[in-house]
Amino acid sequence: MDRETFDRLMFSHLSAAERFATRLTGDPASAEDILHDAIVKAAGAAARFRGESSFKTWLFQIVLNLFRDRLRGKGDEGPPTEEIADRAAVDPAVAGERRELAEIIANHVSSLPPREREVLVLIAYEQMSPVDVATMLKMTEQNVRTTLFHARQRMKQKLAKYLQEDSRATRK
Repeated sequence: MDRETFDRLMFSHLSAAERFATRLTGDPASAEDILHDAIVKAAGAAARFRGESSFKTWLFQIVLNLFRDRLRGKGDEGPPTEEIADRAAVDPAVAGERRELAEIIANHVSSLPPREREVLVLIAYEQMSPVDVATMLKMTEQNVRTTLFHARQRMKQKLAKYLQEDSRATRK
């Protein structure tokens, strides 16, 4: 792959890779470190990119491998310390509630076992298909679906209290 093509592809997938790293780590600073390392690693390996998967999948695989390396080396980084503000909300009270709920959800996603977290983030947040996730994580498609089911069940249990509160507020 020539340098111009690499730069164009990297630029077009950079924000998605950053979101992915942030959701995996639960910490913007750690995500930034992983993303930096991923860019360096991808630039060095660009000539070996064979196009067997999409560039995005290839880049996400690099991010995922670096995240796993970090987990093995340092242990989990813990829950997020910051959350991005919801700019769509006009009412400050609603915005505050949304931010609080987003932080709670992010904390629970970050506390999932690594494999469940990876599958959930790739499918729910990055909108990847189970087939692509299976290829990326070197799993069967059925295993991806089962892992996603377990991650969703675990999240449903952890968020049950908030889901009940939300449904009561909606009925009023």
